[in-house]
Amino acid sequence: MDVDSDPRRADAPTEAGEGRRGRRRFLERAPGLQLMAVYWVPVTVFVGLPVRWLFDRQESLVEAVLGGAWNAVCIGPAIYLGRRAAGEQAARRDPEGYALREALRTGTVPEDEGTRAALPGYLAGQRRATWAALLFILTICLGLVLLALLAADNEGSVVLSGAVAVVSVAVAVLTLTRIRRLASLLRAGPPGAPR
Repeated sequence: MDVDSDPRRADAPTEAGEGRRGRRRFLERAPGLQLMAVYWVPVTVFVGLPVRWLFDRQESLVEAVLGGAWNAVCIGPAIYLGRRAAGEQAARRDPEGYALREALRTGTVPEDEGTRAALPGYLAGQRRATWAALLFILTICLGLVLLALLAADNEGSVVLSGAVAVVSVAVAVLTLTRIRRLASLLRAGPPGAPR
């Protein structure tokens, strides 16, 4: 059999390319709360924890995990500020995704027909993803509270967990409110349209 005519060989790069494009597309279009949920644990384990042990090798595992988690929590504001600063680059990389994200951020229905047609599916996906991200972050916060109370007797970590939980709930409520408002604007149709 000719190697070049093998269908498995021809499909493999395409599937890998689709996977990379799908991840890139998710990262371009996902709001900050979702990215926080995706990145918080890996950044804690692979960056925060090693850095803690680099500077204090006598620290216990529990204290290092708590400290690494609170060092890594700064990725939330960093994602938000980075997104705001890189708006023009994001618009060039994924114009449709940028338009969808901006519609959600500003609460305005886009004028472009293609973007407006893609908006209902995007909003439904963002609603599900926002709930999933919120539940994941609250689960992490609860785990850190239990770890701080039961294993480390660290009240500061309890306060930080509560603060992260409150901010995450506030961001999720804001996002879900914008989604609901934008969906109702879409259902109402363009101004002057018959109802």
